[in-house]
Amino acid sequence: MAQSKIAEREPQHPRSGNFIRDIVFGANDGVVTAIGFVIGIAASIAHREIIVVAGVLEVVAGAASMALGNYLAVKSQREYYEAMERIEKWEMKNKPEVERDEIREIYTDMGFEKDQVELLTKKVTSDDAMWLDVMMREELGLTKQEAGNPIMSGIIIGFFFLVGGMLVILPYIFVSPLTSALIASFIVGILVLVGIAVIRWFLNKGSLGQKVAETVIIGVVAALIGYVAGLVLKLFGFNITL
Repeated sequence: MAQSKIAEREPQHPRSGNFIRDIVFGANDGVVTAIGFVIGIAASIAHREIIVVAGVLEVVAGAASMALGNYLAVKSQREYYEAMERIEKWEMKNKPEVERDEIREIYTDMGFEKDQVELLTKKVTSDDAMWLDVMMREELGLTKQEAGNPIMSGIIIGFFFLVGGMLVILPYIFVSPLTSALIASFIVGILVLVGIAVIRWFLNKGSLGQKVAETVIIGVVAALIGYVAGLVLKLFGFNITL
């Protein structure tokens, strides 16, 4: 399509927006979840193996949940698009004049003159594929690209959730003592969140500082909530020191 060729000539307009969204969302959620969970565990449990096992299980389960949930969400979105598409096709076949009037209304609302509206309507309705595309996009606000690929979306968001979460857990495997591992884990999580913020800035521009600040603050808040929860459990006697 023409718009695809134009986008290829303008690298400042990133493509594959849905996949980028899934990467950022998956990695960010994986890091935030792991920071909150693992630091919370570390606050109430003083045994490295338990922290690692619990953290890995949480991240793997979370990645599976995110992958399957995103798959169902994107699949439902695509099914909705296809259902609306079937309705529009039926209306084009059985009520063509009504649909032509809707095309006229669309271009009139865009500000075209009457003769231009008639010319555009004739052109659009002469090609069923073009006609359907205009009706879906302009009448219903739906595009096929936005519906996405449910399998790929599920895999991508699950994979990057897993990667983001595992990066936070690694210090508990390689760093000693436990206090140092906790600090290293927190620093790694913050660095990953900064990287995610930079990607968001690259795609959406705006203020780099603002995007870094809001992304990091989310991670810090999650860590504090997890840590406080762990301390509360410790106060109630849930403290394992094998």
